[in-house]
Amino acid sequence: MFKPDRRITPRFKLQTVLAFSRMKSLLDSQQKTKAINISTTGVCFATSLTVSVGEMLEVLLGIPRRVTGLRAIARKFTGRITYIDPHHDSLGNSRVGVQFLYYEVVPASSLARGGSAGRAVYPLGLLVQSPY
Repeated sequence: MFKPDRRITPRFKLQTVLAFSRMKSLLDSQQKTKAINISTTGVCFATSLTVSVGEMLEVLLGIPRRVTGLRAIARKFTGRITYIDPHHDSLGNSRVGVQFLYYEVVPASSLARGGSAGRAVYPLGLLVQSPY
């Protein structure tokens, strides 16, 4: 049976490195993984960390030009988990879908360090309109 795609933006199968952590959590350290797919409104990745739908995450990610049409740059997103596919792979990792809500532009070197220096925060609608 044909199932219509409910997505409003195209997904790109890019296995780019990302780091994520729970919002305002002092207990969890930053987790590193690779994206399964990415769009201008969200990202999908696999993790062994137990998470819940509705939970807020910070995701540090380099967005390639192929996705935004702009030069590649690192961004730290605030997002909400909208989807979890438990035990997605043979390692027991869950596939997690995160909807981006806000982002801030960070230095590209932040991807290696896993942090940011407190940049201006933008609503998601500006992602593809930003001069960055």
